[in-house]
Amino acid sequence: MQRSLRPAFPKGLTMIGSVMMCASVALFLLGMLGGIVMGIQHDFTLGPAHAHLNLIGGVMLFLFGLYYRLVPGAAAGRLPRIQGGLHIVGAVLFPLGIALSITQGPAYMPVPVVGSLVVTAAVALFGIIVIRTARAEARPLRHPHPTDRRHGPHPASHSQPFHGIVQHSDSSGAGRRQDLRTDSQTHGQGIKG
Repeated sequence: MQRSLRPAFPKGLTMIGSVMMCASVALFLLGMLGGIVMGIQHDFTLGPAHAHLNLIGGVMLFLFGLYYRLVPGAAAGRLPRIQGGLHIVGAVLFPLGIALSITQGPAYMPVPVVGSLVVTAAVALFGIIVIRTARAEARPLRHPHPTDRRHGPHPASHSQPFHGIVQHSDSSGAGRRQDLRTDSQTHGQGIKG
């Protein structure tokens, strides 16, 4: 039987991470190709757009997607999908607006402003998601006490009292008994079965 090399995450939890990482690679490749064209032409007028596309679209988007892949619980709910969608839109709109304002003039200046605000909102949402996830992971799991009658018996509780004697079996199936009581517990007492 062949095993899958993919981690066993619940379906859908890591989807936004995968989408963000794929979009990041596409935008990073676009930014790199733009940089190569600028280098060949010796014209670095669009350098700011190139830099923002690589940083916001390539690096930041990939890091966000990687976080969602490594911490699948952070990808739960609608907020990560909203954050990912906003960041992808902002990662395209911001550098495109910079390029338009450089090549077409100040009339296009609202485009990079809106793009930067969208990216800022996405980063703020990501901060909320990280804090929310960190708090959830830091919260200890509440287990009912074995004697708490409201929740039934504790799964680790035993129906018989423990007297300090345990039974072990070796590989041949032969059993041996071991006394786990301290000397103060066994002093003056015989070993009970």
